[in-house]
Amino acid sequence: MSLFTALVNAVGSDHVEELDAGNYRVTPGSAAEVAEVIRRAGTHEAAVHPVGSGGRPQRMSGDRERVFLASRRLDQVLQLDEHSLLVHAQAGLSGLELERILGPRGLSIGDYPPVVLTSSLGGIIAVRTPGKSSARHGFFEDAVVGVSAVLADGRSVHTRVAPRRSTGPDLARALCGSEGTIGFITSAVLRIHHKPEARLVAAYVVPSVDAAVSAVLFALREEAAPSGLRIYDAPETCVHFDGLVLPPGHALLCAATAGPTDLAACDRDLITSAVVAEGGATTDQALAELWWRRVHAGEPTPGPAPTLQVMATPSKLRAVYHAVRAATDDTVRAHISRFDADGAVLFFTFDEARVADAERAAESAGGWLLGARAHKLDAYLRALRDAVDPDGIMNPGTLP
Repeated sequence: MSLFTALVNAVGSDHVEELDAGNYRVTPGSAAEVAEVIRRAGTHEAAVHPVGSGGRPQRMSGDRERVFLASRRLDQVLQLDEHSLLVHAQAGLSGLELERILGPRGLSIGDYPPVVLTSSLGGIIAVRTPGKSSARHGFFEDAVVGVSAVLADGRSVHTRVAPRRSTGPDLARALCGSEGTIGFITSAVLRIHHKPEARLVAAYVVPSVDAAVSAVLFALREEAAPSGLRIYDAPETCVHFDGLVLPPGHALLCAATAGPTDLAACDRDLITSAVVAEGGATTDQALAELWWRRVHAGEPTPGPAPTLQVMATPSKLRAVYHAVRAATDDTVRAHISRFDADGAVLFFTFDEARVADAERAAESAGGWLLGARAHKLDAYLRALRDAVDPDGIMNPGTLP
């Protein structure tokens, strides 16, 4: 029996597409169908590549048959426990789709960047990139309390939802960030939150980007838990806020806090105190309201997409900002956001002819180019993959 016929028998002809010779896109409708597809692929020594919610897979070498496994039909909420604040959802449901389901019930995934939530839940959990975090709710992986997945031999595994001290080694942590090399995630149990009673925003003018970074880091060290933070340098402020001109070298800081009204006000006041200590002051709140609408309500953001995105730890943020500015021309502009325990992401916009210079400068200053893979866990993942997938079925080529 050919692999194509085996796949059709597993999920039906409507859900198998032959992309070209030896490459098939398969869209199973259940975890059981995922397991059957992976078993049949293994029998034919075919590789299995996850493709999230079903985008067209990239062309790959023809050294073996390949199954591109899409999760877009796995789009259901399986259980919602409003008492325990847990939701069990299939992996093909996007974060934004889940948020739309939770919203009318007064619930939310949390204050994660909307651009992250556009991906499928399986993709958010499986990929290993910075930026999947919230200053208020932590890393997205911290919201994962249980995972169901299918391994290379077709076995289904389900990590148990129970107090951590009673569960022993946590397989869910291995699947988070494994990039499809350990197993194909079919569903996850996530911790969710009540929508905040209050959301407050504020804007500040600060004497420099360095001072703004110092104020933010001080507030976070004092355990402020804002739902959003963004620092704009003076050129970026001018573009984003209708030509608003700051004094030379100054920066605009926008902040949002959320939760019970008293707690949201306390966090806002803590940020304000940190700004004042750095020589800054409050400014027109309408600026912060506009920022929040653009980030979370879909209002258009002016200008082209950033040219370069760099992750940096708290101690390296200032150095990376100045290094990239020095390596580019006078038109460079920047903002800093996605603050979390590991640092933040710097977004630069400048002449693309200077990208190579800017990348070298950012890395020399200790930054990590966003989109570049972290390799520190590769040895661990290779050992785990070799144990559960000796034939290299699951997403081969991802780990060097």
